[in-house]
Amino acid sequence: MLNKVKTKALISVGAVAATSFILMMGYTVGQHSTAKQSRKEIELAAAKLVEDKQAEDKASILSSDTVKEFLTQYYTKEKLGENNTRIQPYMTESAYSQELTSQNDAMNQVYKDYILDYHFEKADIFVNQTTNQAIAMVSYNVTYVSDLKNANQSKTNQTETRTVKLSYSKLPGKLLVNQVQVWKSGLDDLDKATPKTLEESSSVPSLPNTTTK
Repeated sequence: MLNKVKTKALISVGAVAATSFILMMGYTVGQHSTAKQSRKEIELAAAKLVEDKQAEDKASILSSDTVKEFLTQYYTKEKLGENNTRIQPYMTESAYSQELTSQNDAMNQVYKDYILDYHFEKADIFVNQTTNQAIAMVSYNVTYVSDLKNANQSKTNQTETRTVKLSYSKLPGKLLVNQVQVWKSGLDDLDKATPKTLEESSSVPSLPNTTTK
């Protein structure tokens, strides 16, 4: 009888111990899971802060990547004006208005049907973060059509180069192009250039000899 009582007592103690062990393990696993989850949340929050800081820097500090992004849109188009909706978000209202005025210039209108399929290739970009200005030597490919009546058989592909000066305005949360100046000559002629020569240089293309003028 005594042995039975002892056996029951031992079984009870064992059951309590087993239950306690299970509860303790569950608590430990729970703590570990919570700690692991908290650590992951902290890592995600830290990554978000880094991303936000990078986005803030990109929006407020002029970089070659920002300039290249605009130039890629500016020099990639099927024909004059086709890319207007793509470049507009990068420009101030005044700069975009000036761009439309330039496109409607008589010289540009004469040549627009003869110059097609612009494709940005590359750019050597120099950025001044103090003045929010950039100068770039841009190369792009373009197709010239010498005879509109026989366009499929009278096309010439050519790589063009332009020197581009961009002036940016810093607005809340973003940088926008406020002025675009384009000319064919190199950087050495920048100081000699006048607004009139810049305008003429940018509007008159370097047409192949076979292209109708």
